[in-house]
Amino acid sequence: MPRPEHSRLRAALRAWNERMRAEAGGPRNGTRWGRSTLVALPAAALTTALGVAMAQGALAANFFVAGQPFTLRSDQVNGSGFAAFLHSRQLADGSQAGRGEAMARAGFQSAKLDGLCAVIHQTILGLPYTLKLNAGSPVDGTPNGGPDVIDAYNLILEAKAVQGTQSQFSEMVLGKTAHQVQMGGQPLDGGTVGAFGLEAGVVQVTGLTADAYTAEISGNITLPRLNLGIVPGTVNC
Repeated sequence: MPRPEHSRLRAALRAWNERMRAEAGGPRNGTRWGRSTLVALPAAALTTALGVAMAQGALAANFFVAGQPFTLRSDQVNGSGFAAFLHSRQLADGSQAGRGEAMARAGFQSAKLDGLCAVIHQTILGLPYTLKLNAGSPVDGTPNGGPDVIDAYNLILEAKAVQGTQSQFSEMVLGKTAHQVQMGGQPLDGGTVGAFGLEAGVVQVTGLTADAYTAEISGNITLPRLNLGIVPGTVNC
């Protein structure tokens, strides 16, 4: 017979999951990690994921989740077909209208990530928990390449802050109007006519940290050594 505290936790996770889906505003095309990374997985799967590591996997183009801001880290990102612009993103803040907040929207036609760590902090039954995802090589500040590099296609990130210890851009075009920027020939949607945009053929960012709102993948992402779990307390990558 299940213990009462386990039943309460499952009920809270189920309610949390339903609330995140409602805030997301319905289905979208493409893989989308939203403001509560992986929260839109079924509540039963989240309960099972407590302390469970998944060895390897690939997320297909119809994967969708949503919630609240999260942090992404990678030791190095090597991408091609890069485009970016600034725009205002409507955030859910408990009011009917929501509020707009300035964000950078950036996309890669293809990208290789040397390690990936994503965390989101939530409260369940009044207690702090961290939903944490790791994939590829451990994110330890040292790029090492190797067979566990993560491959992503048509990767789009929206973030309020993006930092890197070092970055390199080639074939860059600055000042292109935001509604016309392209990721290697594919439009990066959401840009405003006349707003500032940029494109680059090749980009390398070392020591990436992003305070993100969404991450979308309209192609596939392969996640070797995927490890997903819910950790008690507030932890970071």
